[in-house]
Amino acid sequence: MTRRVTALVGLAALAVAFALLVGMTTDWTPISTATTADPSAPAPSTTDAGQPRLTKTQRADQRRAAAVGKLLRRHGCWTGQAPAGVTPTHAVVTLPGAEPALVAAEVGFGIWLDGDPGVVHGFCP
Repeated sequence: MTRRVTALVGLAALAVAFALLVGMTTDWTPISTATTADPSAPAPSTTDAGQPRLTKTQRADQRRAAAVGKLLRRHGCWTGQAPAGVTPTHAVVTLPGAEPALVAAEVGFGIWLDGDPGVVHGFCP
């Protein structure tokens, strides 16, 4: 009788050790969480491709960057030194609390040279 008890205790200890080993190497999440998921819980923070989701601020920054690029291309603007013989008459800027926009060059010069609030993205003919 004592040999059986000893064998059972040994098997139980082996099973517990195995469970602990598996638990330390995994995150203990069930394979299918569809039936146990809380519908009021927030969505996972990764996309289907496994990449982290962008924050609201990051998405807004990407949208603004796309709008800036579109304005610069549409109006033939430049971001570095002005082309030879071309005088800027417009600028693409982002003013505080506003979306990127095409404005008079004076607004861009005010931001660039005078330190007015805003961001100059480029100048246009």
